[in-house]
This record gives sequence, structure tokens and C-alpha cells, in this order.
Amino acid sequence: MSLFTKRDLSTRQIEKLQGVFITGTDTEIGKTTIACGLAWLLRRNGIRVGIMKPFATSSNMYSNRYKSYDTAALAKAADIEESDQILNPIFFPIPASPYMAAEILHKTVDLGIVTKKFNILKKKYDFTVVEGIGGVMVPITAKISLLDVIRRMNLATIIVSSPKLGSINHTVLTINACKVKKIPIIGVIFNQMPKHPNIVESMTPNYIEKLTGTKTISIIPFMDSCNFKKIGSYLGRTSVIKNVISNIKVKPELTFH
Repeated sequence: MSLFTKRDLSTRQIEKLQGVFITGTDTEIGKTTIACGLAWLLRRNGIRVGIMKPFATSSNMYSNRYKSYDTAALAKAADIEESDQILNPIFFPIPASPYMAAEILHKTVDLGIVTKKFNILKKKYDFTVVEGIGGVMVPITAKISLLDVIRRMNLATIIVSSPKLGSINHTVLTINACKVKKIPIIGVIFNQMPKHPNIVESMTPNYIEKLTGTKTISIIPFMDSCNFKKIGSYLGRTSVIKNVISNIKVKPELTFH
């Protein structure tokens, strides 16, 4: 008996997917790596994949072309040429939530521009991989959390977690928050499983699935040197991702000026 109402994607929902939102249980949990791996896998399967990092905050500017490292990594994995203004419309040079960073800098968060840029990508590409910032309850404004943004984009989500101590609490809270907002969950990816896990680490994915009814998509092992091709190869072996890929409808080639 799970703690919450099961909300797995139905076959009809999978057939209608036009994108996915990659979120996580924490900062530095592996969202970018997983999103890059998925983007690479989709491209390898002949799908024109768009990527988006709606919000990014950092004390360092990555390059003249892309302010955020995450945006640069995602664009490389998807092999696309788009401006930073489209892929990462909101950037603040302070490592904090967008809401806090905006207040410190006396700026505002324009959610309208995020919607506009997302719609451009959605029309242009067969499928769009969107990466979040932090966890689902990160405040974007005083009244809007990342959960609300996912809901507005009408996307299903993949949750990136880890098998470490405390993950049951973090992951169950994240899953429950998504279900309260009626955000469909494709499943959970457990990242960085140790080469020799202890009993708690090895059992954590199974316990979370039993508690919530939410599928484990994949368990990614710890890697000394990790790249999106390795991650994509792991994801490509899973039945859930294979099902998603097989149902993506490739659009006719469009010309944008």
C-alpha cells in the first residue's frame, strides 16, 4: 500500500508528451548530467531535441556565449545552435533562488518571457528537455515556486535523486508535492549509486517505489569520469525511456527566420 495516490503516466499521456522537466531532490544531485544524457539519447534516435534552462543563478559567468555552464552543457548534448536568451531567459549572478537573487539585485523575474521562449522551442523541436533549478519548492517569485512553473509548462517530470541516507524523506516529499499539483511523474532516476553500496543505499530505491508507487526509471552507478554519452547509454536501456522515445512524433522540418 503506497502512501499516496498513484499517478503514473498512462499510455495516452506518454503518446502526448512534447517534453519533460528534469527536477531533483536537491542542488548538485545530477540534474544537468541526466538532462544532458537524455538529450543526447534523443538526438541519437533521430529526434530533434530542444533544451531549456529557464532559470540559472551562479557567481561565475561560464562564457560569453552562455552565462550558465548548465545551458552550455545541454546545448552541446543536444547539438543545437540557439541563443542564450532563448535557452536561459533568466540568469542572476548570485548563487541563490531566483526570488532571493532578484530581490538582492533589485530585479524582477519575468515569467512571461520564460513562457514565450519555451513556446518557441516547443514549436521548433520534436521534444524539449527542460532542466529545473534546485528542487521543486525553490521560490521563483514570492508567490510562484518551481512546481508552479512545471505545471504552467504542462510537462511531466523526471525526478533525480540519490541512494544516500535521507533520500527517502527528500524523494517522497518531492513526489508528493508533484502529485498535489497534479504533475505527472515519469519516474525517479537514482544517481551515483556507490560501487559497493551498503544495505541502506541498495534498498532505498525499492523502498521509495513501495512507499509512493512511483517507478524507478534507472539506477546510475557512481562514475569516476562521467559524461552525457555514458549516462545516455544507461537511460537507453530502460523500458520507460524506450517507451517515451517510441511515442515521440517527429515534426516536419520547419524554417525559422
